[in-house]
Amino acid sequence: MAVITISRQIGAGGWALGRRVAKRLAYQYVDEVMIRDVADKIGVSPEDVRAFEKDGATKLMKFLDKVVSKEFISRIISDRYRIVDEEKYVGVATTIIKELYERGNAVIVGRGGQYILKDLPEVWRVLLVADLDTRIHTVMDTFGLSGPDAEKVIRERDRSRTNFLSFFAEKERHNDPHSYDLAINMGCVSMGKAELMIIDLVSQ
Repeated sequence: MAVITISRQIGAGGWALGRRVAKRLAYQYVDEVMIRDVADKIGVSPEDVRAFEKDGATKLMKFLDKVVSKEFISRIISDRYRIVDEEKYVGVATTIIKELYERGNAVIVGRGGQYILKDLPEVWRVLLVADLDTRIHTVMDTFGLSGPDAEKVIRERDRSRTNFLSFFAEKERHNDPHSYDLAINMGCVSMGKAELMIIDLVSQ
């Protein structure tokens, strides 16, 4: 019933590695895009949520059906829990991640999972970093960007990550290896090797 949280710098391969680890362990894979999608769309009107439920085929509702309790859905769509600012969004993301923890066997990429699940049993917190050149090339390959555009995206995402994680801890801690169970420099370690390192960590 373990849960793995992966915190990463953009361009360090967090999404790809998270998928690989989840597949290898037969765990549920949840990335920050899915959590943000849920949290953002839960902020719409109850009528829109009911429309999502009626359709039953959207990515959002499939995700909710799998990982979030019915009680949570009913509670979160009420006016009292509407998302109107970043602080409330953080609260929703926190609740979603705690729901995932209760279910167990999940790989969670991003959204402050390393802080939200801190000190809980059977949680393994992983940090992925890489040098700027490695990150630029990864972003170029992933999104088809030029070098300068890739570097611009990296710097913007780094600022966004720092701002978001500052809701949970001082910014100096975000890449501090002491805040994690395992830190991997993806500029020096291959994707396959990193996968084995995480599997070995969880399997002990």
